[in-house]
Amino acid sequence: MPFLKKTLRFGVVGALTAVLHYGLLYIGVEALQLNVTVASSLGFVVAVIFNYLMHYSWTFDEPAPHGRTLRRYLVMIGCGFLINGAVMYAGVQWVVLNYLLTQALALVVVVSWNFVMSNVWVFRR
Repeated sequence: MPFLKKTLRFGVVGALTAVLHYGLLYIGVEALQLNVTVASSLGFVVAVIFNYLMHYSWTFDEPAPHGRTLRRYLVMIGCGFLINGAVMYAGVQWVVLNYLLTQALALVVVVSWNFVMSNVWVFRR
């Protein structure tokens, strides 16, 4: 699949994943009164499941078999989860930014990490 087409699909899936993550974060904080880091982390987990299924079935043309791909994806996401949590904690607790703005910063960092790792390692045959 051409790189541009794959990049556009990655962006569409990423945008949908971000909407899902933000929605769950907002509901967690505002409706359920969860701590922002906890709400963000829970939203991250749900969004990751959606993201994997969409990338595997739509974004990447003929990825490696599920077993290997899923193991690699989980390593990438585990690192992304830690990155997301660290940025959320630092932004909200140390820099004292609004949690939604902080999540936007975390999103940029994690998406960049995921894009590179997905293309060079996770979904490669």
